Amino acid sequence: MEKLIIGYEAFYRRFIPYLIAFPLVIMTVVIFINVFGRKLSMPFPVTVELVEALLVVSVYFGVALVALEGGHVNVTFATDNLSNRARHFLDGMCNLLAAFAFIFLSFSAWLIAENSIKLMEYRLAVLRFPLWPFKTLFAFGLSLMALQLVINVIKAFYLAAGRETYAGISAMPKAEDPGLG
Repeated sequence: MEKLIIGYEAFYRRFIPYLIAFPLVIMTVVIFINVFGRKLSMPFPVTVELVEALLVVSVYFGVALVALEGGHVNVTFATDNLSNRARHFLDGMCNLLAAFAFIFLSFSAWLIAENSIKLMEYRLAVLRFPLWPFKTLFAFGLSLMALQLVINVIKAFYLAAGRETYAGISAMPKAEDPGLG
């Protein structure tokens, strides 16, 4: 299981940043063309729809990467004095609660995506803009977040059980910030 987690996370760290960055580049170009086109009285059609849809990819594939990196905001004043085992157990419980929430959300999103695919849902704008691919990507992004939270639960509970390291993270305390100023 540990090797599977390490392999999945290595793959995710390697390729997902490109999947997140690509829509951001496209959004930047589309918005630039739209702003320039507005000055010439020829705005880029479906700019709002395209930017909204591409934002789904960047955000919802990005949240799983943040969860993988542990990059979320932590307020640790209440847990700083706990033992490593207690902190990891508490972290595991919080990730478990979040995993249940995201599993529920992703299940609901997949039902919505399925209905959207059946209808071949489009938004009527200047052009017909397909919504079903982006609703599917939204559901997929939520599912990746749920999967990452489950992986975080497994890691935290292994560390809470006394393992020194598991799947690339360590139970050793982190060094204090030396404070350079």
